[in-house]
Amino acid sequence: MKITIAGQGECEFSDEFSLLDCLDDAGIDIPYSCRGGNCGACEVRLLSGEVEWIQDPCYDVQGKDILTCSVIPTSDIEIELI
Repeated sequence: MKITIAGQGECEFSDEFSLLDCLDDAGIDIPYSCRGGNCGACEVRLLSGEVEWIQDPCYDVQGKDILTCSVIPTSDIEIELI
């Protein structure tokens, strides 16, 4: 699946543990701290597409915001760093 990062580029998701792992492997500079859904540092806005939550985060996200450490894409997606 294609991951588009607004203003940053694109990468392909292929069986990584999480969206954060995919972005990190592709060299996309995205902030993170815990990788466990506790801190919110990896929060991004989902502009289009669908994701599946793979773990319940402790950090509360609002609207179309997602934690890259806690989701995997289920379709091509576009995200925006916030």
